[in-house]
Amino acid sequence: MKFIQEILKDWKEESGINRVVQYQYRSGVLTIYTSQPGWFIGVGGKLVDKYKNILKRDVPDFKELKFEETAWYWV
Repeated sequence: MKFIQEILKDWKEESGINRVVQYQYRSGVLTIYTSQPGWFIGVGGKLVDKYKNILKRDVPDFKELKFEETAWYWV
């Protein structure tokens, strides 16, 4: 079982994001705070679909994924 932090690290490397990304996980909802949400989603949503499936497989109580766009690159 991978931890959420490891999954996000792999996702960040695959998408090519070079900025800090924060996340919050509560009650099965993973919220990702980034200034570049489109990079996480990928072309046609392929990356988000791939990593949603990984999260469903590796995190037992995962239910939902949300993105919060921030104006600050360090948040």
